[in-house]
Amino acid sequence: MFYKRSKKYNMPKQAAVDVLKNVLEASNVETPNINFDWLLLKGLAQTNLVDFCKWVAIGFLFLTLVSPVALMNSRLKVERAGIAPDKIIIEDYTLYKDHFTLKLIGDDIDYEGIFAKTTDGRTIVPTDFNKSTGEVTFPYSHEGLTIYISDDHGHTLNATLSAYDK
Repeated sequence: MFYKRSKKYNMPKQAAVDVLKNVLEASNVETPNINFDWLLLKGLAQTNLVDFCKWVAIGFLFLTLVSPVALMNSRLKVERAGIAPDKIIIEDYTLYKDHFTLKLIGDDIDYEGIFAKTTDGRTIVPTDFNKSTGEVTFPYSHEGLTIYISDDHGHTLNATLSAYDK
């Protein structure tokens, strides 16, 4: 790919023209009407063009590989961009005698859509929820619950509360 000739031969231009004419006449080939200077320039242009295009391609490859680092702005912050919501996190939970309270963290939580299912398949809805504090309260009768917490983007967190006797 990076082949270079080790020796370069120099010859006076008129001598090269005479040698070319002699070779063509000895081969019984008609001498072309193209000027020898034009032939030399055309060959030189093709060689230089190939080298130039090779270096341009290497330069573009380098810029492509380095562009994410070069274009990075440390002050730039992408806020969710509508691609994926923040995670729904259960920050805290408290089990009382007759109810169960969850404290949720996350954006766009669909508090009206939160529900739980018992082990026998009954659906239980929260008795209370507070969007500002993220607290959700369920009635609890000491049985296992699977709680479904959704966000406005269709993602759902399933949390299981298992009841057991000590």
